[in-house]
Amino acid sequence: MKKIVLLSHCVLNSFCETPEASDAIRGKLMNQLMDKGISVIQLPCPELCYQALERESILPGDPKADSYRDYCKNLLLPVLQNLREYKKHDIKIAAVVGIDTSPSCSVADPRAIMMEILLREMKEMDIPSGCLLDMPLTEETGEFFQRIEQL
Repeated sequence: MKKIVLLSHCVLNSFCETPEASDAIRGKLMNQLMDKGISVIQLPCPELCYQALERESILPGDPKADSYRDYCKNLLLPVLQNLREYKKHDIKIAAVVGIDTSPSCSVADPRAIMMEILLREMKEMDIPSGCLLDMPLTEETGEFFQRIEQL
């Protein structure tokens, strides 16, 4: 079975936001996925695109939240179009990997605006999200990598 994983942008690109997530964690994740023959879609970084590198977090209730929500939805349109095409060709989403503590891209935090939109749109398109995981920002990654191994 063909599988793909959706990765938050900063899982792969530490220059975007999360330098504390070590290259060792990134390397191990990518090696594990490649060893399993799982491909990757790197999601866009909504915060970088919307506000630049130096930015404030936008959470629900923030005065910018409605505008940011619209921005995220539009930013995700090409990804969602790709997911529709993958579904037609029986390519399964094995997982959506967010980033721990991200105000936009955590899959564990229901307030994370972009992930909330992505997961809702996928559900509406009847595209199962697979496993939902947040990459930890510390070296305490045992459970995370056990779950990746199960994909």
